Amino acid sequence: MTIAPLSAPRAHDIYTGVHGKDGRLCCGGNDCAATSYREQGGAFEFLTRESRWVSIPPERITFLPVPGDPPSDDSHRAHLCYRQANDDDRVGPYSTNVFDNIYLYCAFIPPGSI
Repeated sequence: MTIAPLSAPRAHDIYTGVHGKDGRLCCGGNDCAATSYREQGGAFEFLTRESRWVSIPPERITFLPVPGDPPSDDSHRAHLCYRQANDDDRVGPYSTNVFDNIYLYCAFIPPGSI
């Protein structure tokens, strides 16, 4: 009889069931990741998985921790949930979710990070 070792939960599992400010689920796959943010002239910029900074308005940011997020010494730690925006995203009622080249689901800055 072979016993398989227990595997650690995937880092993405912390986003399961997480909702953003609008009450919608933030993630439907691998859309979310821990990242860094910076404040620029009253706006917040988040570093994307493609290593580009994108500005997200404060009213779209949830200033709460993501449950299950391990403690970090990074004072600019954040979480960003998005996918690449396409042409259809840029028109219609959901165009307000497009920032630069991303379609935003959720953005989080934990309390104490600001």
